[in-house]
Amino acid sequence: MRTVIITSALLLAACAATPAAHAAAHAVAPAIAPPGTATLEALLACKAGSTFSEAEAIDALQAAGLARKPGGTFEPETTPVALFGGTVTHADVNVAEGEKSIFVYLNGVDPKRLAKTWSVTTVNEYANTEAPSYVKRIDKHHTLHVIAGDDYEGYSAAVKCQITP
Repeated sequence: MRTVIITSALLLAACAATPAAHAAAHAVAPAIAPPGTATLEALLACKAGSTFSEAEAIDALQAAGLARKPGGTFEPETTPVALFGGTVTHADVNVAEGEKSIFVYLNGVDPKRLAKTWSVTTVNEYANTEAPSYVKRIDKHHTLHVIAGDDYEGYSAAVKCQITP
């Protein structure tokens, strides 16, 4: 009787472990954030009084593991780049007279959750997105955008720091 109880307990333990072992065997390893993402995250946080030059923004993107592609966009160079709980699909920088911005497109990120994390609660009525996009005026020069994407566009959310004079 004791052997039956021990055998039954082992069988139940093995059955319970099977789904976990199966999930672990098929899990996709999350992208590991390169050390350079901290600077990029700081630029995207769009803090009052912050600024950047085109060269500084490009350096931050490259330090994060993104390479400049023809056409001026930046994409992961060799491995996925983790940022804000997702992975970067591409990014771009625009520094022109009257405005500068840094824009990062992400997969695996819920735009509503990301907006809530940064206390960006105002729905952007002008955004042409299916799901709500959000905007927060940090000060008279800085605006933080959290934009909803979709599968058709190739990203789930985007973050943009826009600075105007």
